Amino acid sequence: MLLIVGEAIVAYQRDLGSGGDAAQSFTGPWASGAPAITAYIASRLGVGTQFVGGVGADAGGEVMREAFERGGVGLDGLRVIPDRPTATAHITYRGDAGREFDFAVSDSAATQVRETDLGTLPEQADWVHLSGSALVFGEPLAETALTAFDRARRAGARTSLDPNVRPEVLGEAARSALVEAIARADVLLPSEGEMAVLGVDVDRLVAAGATVCTTYGPGGAEVRQGDVTTRLSAVETKVVDTDGAGDTFAAAFVAAALGGASAVEAAGAGLRVAARAIAVDGPMTVELDPALLSGNPPPRR
Repeated sequence: MLLIVGEAIVAYQRDLGSGGDAAQSFTGPWASGAPAITAYIASRLGVGTQFVGGVGADAGGEVMREAFERGGVGLDGLRVIPDRPTATAHITYRGDAGREFDFAVSDSAATQVRETDLGTLPEQADWVHLSGSALVFGEPLAETALTAFDRARRAGARTSLDPNVRPEVLGEAARSALVEAIARADVLLPSEGEMAVLGVDVDRLVAAGATVCTTYGPGGAEVRQGDVTTRLSAVETKVVDTDGAGDTFAAAFVAAALGGASAVEAAGAGLRVAARAIAVDGPMTVELDPALLSGNPPPRR
């Protein structure tokens, strides 16, 4: 079983290109949140997955629950917090200038996840995945996510971590906690530049035995393991919506690794699945066949 603890966020998006009309309306609501996306994709790929998080007793909470149920995600640890709203994020794409996030998470139901909500899930997990975003939005979520990570690790689970750096909300305490967690992970799945932003020495991590797989968007991915570095090309696709691409890659990597794939094979699976996911609207909408984890994926439908 794969265990993921973190934020569930309902997202609204708009694409202003390089100079669009600021009055353009947002599309949505879309089920989102980095840990939630990873859980959804992993489950879609046939991995038994449990997600622990919090949603409000509102329309946004229903959006999240429907997406999780559609993906087959286990929700033994999903809490409905009646007096807090479901977390939201408004995302604006600005062409080559990147994207901007406006989060409403810190006072939401997403942060109200406590260690008691974990039950014995950490001790049951074969793999635990941590998204760095779960550490930045506030307590008790951050402490609960770290506790789950460490409890599962001590019980013998394999561990992975996606730094998922959010400069908009990354404070010093969260940065320090994230760097400490990075040092304890078996597999690291950063995007380009994230380790440098955190001041992390990747060479030291690899020398200590960690596998580091860095994603470069359309530039593919690079796997560093021991003395070997392998670069993989991205899979050509029609780009519709890139929200959650890194989280999708992480989910497919973990799913493939749990199935016995090598790190390089798992990275290849991540690239194939991410290419499928960004070809549709919404980060938690794509339908996936577990055969995508192999080198002979099924045809597109």
